[in-house]
Amino acid sequence: MARPLYDRLKEYADKVKARFCMPGHSGIDVEEERLFSASVFDWTEVEGLDNLLDSSEVILQSEKNLAKRYGYKHALMLTEGATIAMQIAINVAKRRSENVVAYGDMHKSFWSACSLFNLKVFIADNLEELQSLAKEKNIGGIFVTSPDYFGNVKNLKDLSDMAKKIGALLIVDEAHSAHFVYSSLLPDNAHEYADIALVGMHKTLPVFGGGGMIGINGKIYEECRMIRAMLHSTSPSYLIMASIDYGLDLMERKGEMYYAELKKRVQDFSQKLKKGKVLDTRDFSRVVIKFEGKDCYELNHILSQKGIFAETAYGDTLVLIVTPFNMDKLDMLADVLDNIELKDSEKFVLPILKHQDVLGSEIELVDILDAEGRQCGGEIGIYPPGVPVIHKGDIFDEEAVLFVKKYKNRLFGLASGKVAVIK
Repeated sequence: MARPLYDRLKEYADKVKARFCMPGHSGIDVEEERLFSASVFDWTEVEGLDNLLDSSEVILQSEKNLAKRYGYKHALMLTEGATIAMQIAINVAKRRSENVVAYGDMHKSFWSACSLFNLKVFIADNLEELQSLAKEKNIGGIFVTSPDYFGNVKNLKDLSDMAKKIGALLIVDEAHSAHFVYSSLLPDNAHEYADIALVGMHKTLPVFGGGGMIGINGKIYEECRMIRAMLHSTSPSYLIMASIDYGLDLMERKGEMYYAELKKRVQDFSQKLKKGKVLDTRDFSRVVIKFEGKDCYELNHILSQKGIFAETAYGDTLVLIVTPFNMDKLDMLADVLDNIELKDSEKFVLPILKHQDVLGSEIELVDILDAEGRQCGGEIGIYPPGVPVIHKGDIFDEEAVLFVKKYKNRLFGLASGKVAVIK
């Protein structure tokens, strides 16, 4: 597959005589400290390099390549990750109705965007609840996460049928699915069912942090382009875009081979590991290890001290993102894990809170010890995976206060260590 933007940037790197434009490093490897070794690919919208916010040449061709490979009618490239993709999708949904549905757990970026753009969120955990909501409300968009942080994939066909029936957009947060299309051994992505799909390219592919895309079906392409131009930075990273271009080509050529080998190595790792059980997941490259009754947060800390960094620890599970570029380290990891003495842990329990409608919009920040009995003023949860545990409107009880106090240094939704409560 062609690499239009990457190849154009290579051409410019060879012919440039002087750069009197941003970025300020001017394409030079400053002091040869490796940090700027790729700076020749880091540009701005000079003549011949196109403009992400109104793509018409090499960037547009790269976007057409993305759409073709991922099975969508159109694609938009992003350099601010899936978060900006979520904000674009929220705004597209809002143009249809201020009411949206969260079908199951959603990432903090969804809740934040709904709050920022004043959407009313309704929660549905099954199709019956969704159908019941649709009878009472005009729903602009149904938002669902698939796959989730732990490699689980939802049945999108039934959800797509329901969305069409009620006249809502189906918007799939498939941020962790970017690698699916490169191997027949992996699940299908959401292209058959989603009106809009949000993909974080950097999560599982050889792409620099922030690289993402929106997959688009139906007649909403120009609308999505317009909203991207409104929300996205006017200084998109050409370095990130070039890595998307390069990564797409690399995985197109080698992905099938890579993931066949990766699956074998994960299977070997599962058999070799003596401590912990590797759970079955639809995405075999998302390795979730359960250490029954053990403290994986402490385990993750020990691993980091040894120079090994997992994706996250959540209760008694450790989550690894295995790629073609780290799969050769699995044998070493099994040896390290089997030689760590794990501490027993208290059972990891998420608080179950009472919720009431938010009667006011003004908030104040208070110490968590002063929050008991107050209404939460925003979403709070452990990151990763980034799913809120405490929602705006929930009443802080003793259990919730203890939860925040215990996991304070791992939570999103706090400010200066304090929690927001409704005045």
